[in-house]
Amino acid sequence: MPKAKIGDIQLYYEDYGQGQPLILVLGLGQDVATWEFQIDELSRHMRLIVFDNRDSGQSSHSRENYTTETMAKDIIDLMDHLAVDQTHILGTSMGGMIAQHTALIAPERVISLILSGTTSWGEA
Repeated sequence: MPKAKIGDIQLYYEDYGQGQPLILVLGLGQDVATWEFQIDELSRHMRLIVFDNRDSGQSSHSRENYTTETMAKDIIDLMDHLAVDQTHILGTSMGGMIAQHTALIAPERVISLILSGTTSWGEA
């Protein structure tokens, strides 16, 4: 069971396929099993990376308070751990908010965003 040490936590991830990477980011309380029906097809066409957010699934629980920006930094650290320079990111629900923060803090590392059922919750 692969895990990456990200700050004070262990982030569980799965890495499939080859080619241009796509990272799938889940919403609150979901784990990688949520992507069960997408993994086979998507990994035929690209490198697919799925992971459990901190406090979810097989990832460890954070002792500190955190924000979606903290979780975006988890993605950047996971990319570094996996030697991924740039990626497409698909985020659903809260995962879409995390994906947007990732693009804001490291735009040079994000090729594209795919956002589903999410919000920015940003200021107007």
